[in-house]
Amino acid sequence: MNPYKNKRYWILMPPFLLTTLGLFFILPEENWGYPFFVVIAFWITYYAWNDYTLKKSEETNESTEKRIN
Repeated sequence: MNPYKNKRYWILMPPFLLTTLGLFFILPEENWGYPFFVVIAFWITYYAWNDYTLKKSEETNESTEKRIN
């Protein structure tokens, strides 16, 4: 199994990871909870992108089936 199979994950991971680490180092200790919002935003973006792509491919499949029939 190829560990780099999901390209969307690897496209989104570096900028979100760098942002999270940067916030950990830049923000004072009492605000260290804020980088977790970046992690939550990463997963929301990732799953929204996957859902959008899945719906788009289903619409494409339906339209091609209508043209064939």
